[in-house]
Parts: sequence; structure tokens; C-alpha cells
Amino acid sequence: MENTLSQKNPRQYLARIRPSRKSQPIVVAVSEVAAATEAVAQATETIAVVAEIVEDIAAAEARRRRWRLVSLVLWILVAAGAVLGGAGFWVERTFGKISVDQLLLNLSGGGGEGAGGTELMWGAVTTILCVPLFLTTLMILLVEIMRRAVSRRDGLCRPRLVRGIAAVLALLVPVSGVSIFANAIGLRDYVQAALREASLGTSIADYYTKPVVVSGVDDETSRNLVLIYLESTEDTFADDRLFEKNMLEPVQSVTQGWESIPRLHQYEGGGWTMAGIVSTQCGIPLRSVTDRADNDELNTLGAEGSELESYMPGATCLGDVLADEGYRNVFLGGADARFAGKGAFFSGHGYDEVDDLGVWRGLGETEIRDDWGLSDRRLFERAKDTVTELHEADAPFNLTILTLDTHEGPRVFEYCSWDTDTAMTSITFCSMQQVAGFIDFMRDEGYLEDTAVVIMGDHLKMVAQGGSFWDELHGREGRTIFNRIWTPDGERMARPEIDQLSVYPTILELLGIELADHRAGVGVSALVAPRKSPQGRFSNLNPMNIST
Repeated sequence: MENTLSQKNPRQYLARIRPSRKSQPIVVAVSEVAAATEAVAQATETIAVVAEIVEDIAAAEARRRRWRLVSLVLWILVAAGAVLGGAGFWVERTFGKISVDQLLLNLSGGGGEGAGGTELMWGAVTTILCVPLFLTTLMILLVEIMRRAVSRRDGLCRPRLVRGIAAVLALLVPVSGVSIFANAIGLRDYVQAALREASLGTSIADYYTKPVVVSGVDDETSRNLVLIYLESTEDTFADDRLFEKNMLEPVQSVTQGWESIPRLHQYEGGGWTMAGIVSTQCGIPLRSVTDRADNDELNTLGAEGSELESYMPGATCLGDVLADEGYRNVFLGGADARFAGKGAFFSGHGYDEVDDLGVWRGLGETEIRDDWGLSDRRLFERAKDTVTELHEADAPFNLTILTLDTHEGPRVFEYCSWDTDTAMTSITFCSMQQVAGFIDFMRDEGYLEDTAVVIMGDHLKMVAQGGSFWDELHGREGRTIFNRIWTPDGERMARPEIDQLSVYPTILELLGIELADHRAGVGVSALVAPRKSPQGRFSNLNPMNIST
């Protein structure tokens, strides 16, 4: 019907279907609502997209921050490993293999003038810090360049390759550095010794015997003592087939007919000056730290700042015993006594006078090597004056002297004849000439008639690739410390083989001081035969079984 109407009367039809004026606002409102709804939907969709983008950006930034943090930590580990590797390389090339105790004790007791000089210091700074950090910086730059060159499609470097290189460096460099450093300081031996001590439940204190004087000395029976430590001097130096000359010939000649200990061994774990002095004057190994309360006072250091205020306060050493017997104890050394705590040790153990580099400078001495101290020639000239003054006094005395010229690195003084290819060979021979001259002086003055003289190396020569005699001594077995012994009565050693720990009671008994059971520290006097040595854990002590 509508179709018929629309055909017959279109105007009437249009009027019929056209909305009324009353309904038009509703239609418009509905249209606007629909449009607004569509706009809101579009806005919501846009916001969601933006939020997703922001979230992706935040996640990417978080990943970048985490990667930066991880990268920083990894590069710090690489740098630390490189520094440790440099430190191990420098230590082994400069000193040879050392011990943990040697490292810690020299660090805690370091200081003073000389102490190796600026050349040693700058060598350490360059090798330990500058070179490793420079190489680490180069590695960082290389990895960064590779990272920036990464293209997933056509680049030569792939992200996985860069990450792999970084991971290998982060693992290899620290592990290698720790391994090199640990090997240089003997960390494995140190840990094994500590574990062995812990498992056995023992310490040095369990083996230690405080010296008990059974029979002391009086004005008529007392003997003076001159104790000379020769820096880094061993029996091997007399072999003119191994070296260019017999470096010990001057001292061997002047001490012909003297007694000696044919096989004087460096104790296991020793090998530097203070270890040699402590072992031969206190009869115990020198250790850096201990976790056993019963050993704290015996064998530890008290420190304040860079100088030691006490040095093994619980040990009774050579100077302590001699001071109780009325001796005047004097130490003469060319180097600064603050280095490695020498001054603290001697002052804290009965020595009345410690003359070192500071004293010599104050007296106007000029024949000084800037890396260590006073020359041996001038040291023994001063020693002649000192021994004369001591001999003229009423009290018995102990004059301890430590030489210097043979310390690395080689310095040839003008008074020495340099006639060998290796400088240290001529230096050692020249130093022995100064020692021989001092012995001749004492003999000429008649001082040997009432004085015992002990000459010995403080330790074996340190064998380092950057030092002297590497080719001759590296890997050589059976090396022993040079020594010569004089007493007015010509005492003879009953044992041909001891280590440094037994030198202490031997010296006391050479002076006529009889000890209970011939013991002091953990050593037994070489003046008693093995079958007469007291039996038990003290006499059977093997220093290798002690954490040193």
C-alpha cells in the first residue's frame, strides 16, 4: 500500500515518513553519543598503544640499566684480575716466589727511608697498576667498538659473539689473575699448612720452650758476641765453576780453621731478612697472623699506623736472655730500621742501641745508596769504632751487624772492583772483603781472645727472573746458608745439619750459657749430638709441620 501511495502521491508519502520536529533533537543526541563513544574507543585504543610503547621503552631501559650494572661489575672483575696478575708477575720477577707471611709482614711493617727506593716503587706501580689498567681499558674499547658494529643481518659481528667475548674475558682474566698471584705468594702451601694445623689441633705454642738458663755467665766466664748477618749469602756462592769467581773467598780465607755448620738450612716458610733474624734469635718461625689464642702473644705483631709498636712481645729472644745476663746489646744496620719492623724487634727484645740509616745520616755519612742505605764499607768502619768502645767497657756485649751491599738491585760502589760480567758477583766479593777486613781488625786488636763470632747469611738468595743468578740457582736443590763460627775455646758442632730454628740455642751455648735440655724456642743446640738430644715432640719437630 505504501508503494502505491508513494507512486501516486509522493509528497504525501514524504510528509508521512519525515520525523516530526519534536523528535529531531533525540536523533541528534543519539548521533552525538555514538560519535563520542567511537572517539572514546579510539582514544582508549590509542592510550593502550601508547602505554604499551611506554612499557616497552621502560622495559628496554631497565634491561639497559641491568646490562650496564652487569657490565660494570664484570669489568671491575676483569680489572681486579688484571691487577692481581700484574702483582703476581711483579712479585715473582722481583723477589721470586715468596710466602703469604712475607707479604703481610712487610706490608704491616713497611716504611722508612730507602726500602727499595723510587725505582722499586715505580716498577711496582707500573707493573701492578698502570699496565693492567691500560690493557683493561683497551679491552673495554674493543668490546664497545664491536658492540656498536653489531648488525643482525649483514654485520660482521653478531650480538651473541660480542656477549661471548665479554663473558670469556670476565671469566678468564680474574681466574688467571688470582692464579698467578696465588702462585707467586705460595697461597696453596699457606692454606694447606693452616688446615693441617687446624686438623691436628696444634700451634707453635705447643712446641715452644722458653729458654731456661741452668748455668749463666759471670765476669770471668762471659764471652762477648759479634753476630754478623750477610744479606742473601749462601754456600753456593763459593762454587767458581757455577759462577765467575768464588765470591766468598775473602771470608773463607780470614776464617780458615773456624768451625761451621756444614748444612745450615733455611727453615721451611722463611726466606727474607726478618724471618732469618727472628728464627735465629728467637727459635721460632715468623708468622703474620694466627687464629689461636694460645699463640697470640708469642708470635704476632702489634701495629700502630705504618710503624710497629711491638714485635712478638710474648717470645723470649737472644737479646732478652743476654740482657738478663748483663750484656749490652747493640745493632748496626745500613738500612732504615723502620722497614719490616727491625727497629721494633730489636728495641723490644733487649737491644739497648739500634743504629740505622737515620743515625748514619745524622753523623754525616754520604756513601749511601738511595734505594736502601749505608755501604758495607762505611758500616764496618763504624762497627770498628763500636766494637772498640764496647770492648773497653766493663760489661759483656752483643754486637749484631746486618750487611746491605748484596741486596737487589745491584749497586756497585766506587770502592769495589767490577771485574765480572754479572754485577752482583763483583758486589758480593767486595762485600766479603769488608767483612774480612773487620775480622782482621778484631784479630789484630786481640778482641777474638774473649769474643765469639758468628757469621751467617740471613737467608738464601732470592731467585727471581728479574734478579741476579737466575740461571745459576733456578731449580737448584740442596742450597744451604753460608756460616762460620769462632769461639776462643774452639767448640765444635756435634751435629752437621740443623736449620735456622736451632741457631738460637746454639749461640747461647757458644757463649757458655747452658740451657735446660739444650732447648730454646723450637730449636735444639747444635752442640749436642743427636743421640743426646732430648727426645719428644720438641726435638723431633719438623718445621714443615708448622704453619709458618
